[in-house]
Amino acid sequence: MKRLLALVVPLVLTGGPALAAPPRPHHGTTSSNHARRTTRSSSGLGATRASRERQPTGKLPIGVVIGSVSPKYLVKPSQTLKLSGVLQSQSDSPYQRLSVRLRYSTTSVQSRGALDAYAEGKIADPPLAGPPKAVPGAVQPGGQQQWTLQMPVSRMHLTKFGVYPISVEVLNAGTVVGRQHTFVTYFPSITTVNKTKVSWVWPVVDQPHRADDSTFVDDKLERMLNSGGRLADLVTAAAPYKSVSWLVDPGLADDAASMSGKDGYTIKTAKGTAHQPQSVAANSWLTSLRQALGGNKRVIATPYADPDVMALSRARMSSHIKTAAGAAVSQALTRAKLPLESTSVAVPPDGLADQQTLTNLVKAGAHTILLNSTVLPHPNQNYTADPVARKQVGGQNVKLVAFDDTINKVLATDTDEPGGVALAEQRFLAETAMVTNERPYAPSRTVVIVPPRRWEPGPVFAKDLLYLSAHAPWLKEISLGSVERQTAQPRTFQPQKSQNGLSKRYLGQVKDLSVDVGRFTNVFEPPASGFTLGVTRLESSAWNDQTRAGSKLRQTLDNELRSAQSKIRVLKPSLDLAGKSGQVPITVSNELEHGTIKVRLRATSQNAARLRVEGPGPKQSEITLEAGHKETVNLYMKAAANGPAYVNIDLLGPDDQPITQPLMLQVRATAYARTALLITGVSLAVLFVGVGYRVIRRRGEEAEDTTGG
Repeated sequence: MKRLLALVVPLVLTGGPALAAPPRPHHGTTSSNHARRTTRSSSGLGATRASRERQPTGKLPIGVVIGSVSPKYLVKPSQTLKLSGVLQSQSDSPYQRLSVRLRYSTTSVQSRGALDAYAEGKIADPPLAGPPKAVPGAVQPGGQQQWTLQMPVSRMHLTKFGVYPISVEVLNAGTVVGRQHTFVTYFPSITTVNKTKVSWVWPVVDQPHRADDSTFVDDKLERMLNSGGRLADLVTAAAPYKSVSWLVDPGLADDAASMSGKDGYTIKTAKGTAHQPQSVAANSWLTSLRQALGGNKRVIATPYADPDVMALSRARMSSHIKTAAGAAVSQALTRAKLPLESTSVAVPPDGLADQQTLTNLVKAGAHTILLNSTVLPHPNQNYTADPVARKQVGGQNVKLVAFDDTINKVLATDTDEPGGVALAEQRFLAETAMVTNERPYAPSRTVVIVPPRRWEPGPVFAKDLLYLSAHAPWLKEISLGSVERQTAQPRTFQPQKSQNGLSKRYLGQVKDLSVDVGRFTNVFEPPASGFTLGVTRLESSAWNDQTRAGSKLRQTLDNELRSAQSKIRVLKPSLDLAGKSGQVPITVSNELEHGTIKVRLRATSQNAARLRVEGPGPKQSEITLEAGHKETVNLYMKAAANGPAYVNIDLLGPDDQPITQPLMLQVRATAYARTALLITGVSLAVLFVGVGYRVIRRRGEEAEDTTGG
């Protein structure tokens, strides 16, 4: 009985578990945003089972989700700071009497490095704590409960412009069982500073969805282009802002244009082929994008399909970069009816590059290259320097522009997780405010922001970021063109390797396939096919962390190429040579739906001593065929022996290399069979005459003997 009381009494008094066991860890794997995305609420509240399972080992038993911070930044003491969210159980034990309180500091963060350390939990919680507020109801194992907190700004004793650390703390009988860190920026209305200039480069990039030009391998793009989809949200969020520069993949626009055609589009998967009608979503999205890019807005085109330029440079495939950045860009944008833009500005994936990559980008036409700030560090690390530097690349004076690596990482955080939007917004405000506060009275500085390539911020986060950039009192939006005109800084180019680039083995396979594609393409008059851009799609940076998907696309392209090649063929005849020599008709067929081809017919005897091939003549050897047409040419053959002989038939391209598998024909020479029959017949006739003569002679002799006797 005493033991039972010892267990029950503390539980009743504290409202929590007596002798509570350590929180049971949950293990899970974080997947990419594309695979993970589900319906998102604007508040970021409501933890899912998947998010609970992703909680790492060692967390406190109660997870704190900050769903909203209002206002997002403070400007006067008369305001009230309001926070709300949910408490999420990460324990197997129930908690009956929890309370939450706000911890805060009257001392602002002194550097961006310290800000990062606090966000990572490497610095102690703020020293001051507000009064605790009871959380209504119990938090059951695996369950959640809502909470709210309010704090008059006047009680926080914030005195000057700065970023202040705050945290929400969860208590159970005086013991901390959960916490979450964030920041609040205070900008008193009387503050005078030189605003930090912000230049956005807004990515509208996706992965390729076609193998060759007419073969889609999935229908994922339809969902992303539709209302509420990732790409639709990106266009909607940035459309109102004139100073935003747009980073557009022509390959994505080309895919959308293909889907919006009146004849629809074809999807080929392992399950079979399906024909889809004209995509209303693709057509609507392209219309929205055209409107968003209107009004002389800056459009930066990536090379077609956004290739991994660093991996291609290291694999010595620089010609592929030039191809992707050449006419393919303008032709794709024209098909999509989007504003034409040269590739004079280059933004390599992740902003990483080495010297050879820079050289290849310049050769492809780039005069300005945007790089991650870790690749272009400034010697003075005490403040964030302006982004522009200059460097001689390939004999040209090139502008290198650094975009902020820390802000890029903030934008890359998982805002699909409960509370992710609020935390990322507060961190974004904190980072930009810290840049301003580093040198508040010096000439204003500039920060270039380039979100991750295939960014999935969601509609709320995307709109909020651009709104805050335009309205936060310490920020001012400017265009990338204004940035390019700024004075160069002494930034140093320090090449960095990509951790997830396309492998040499993968690119080797792509290179081999490109040779076959090039040979097939050159057969057409003029040289063109739906497979050339397929090679470029295989080199997309989208496959950097999706090797299996890239390999699957490569196999699909290879299969479609073989299928197309098989439609240019020699119709196999049954051949008999009616004499020692003669003409043998050979029919060549172009069974493709589109395209005029020009091929040369080559016939080679496997045994010239038995059968010699003479022809076709020079004029007949070159054959030009429109789609769906056939043509017959004559081969001149001469047999030297009786029996079957074999001839190899090749169709050659302009480089005199076979474009299809060789066809082997069997030729049967029949002239020598008739000669043998003639000789046999004559021999038999002579034999019969000889035998008859002997019979007649013997009978005559027998008659004489009878008469004489």
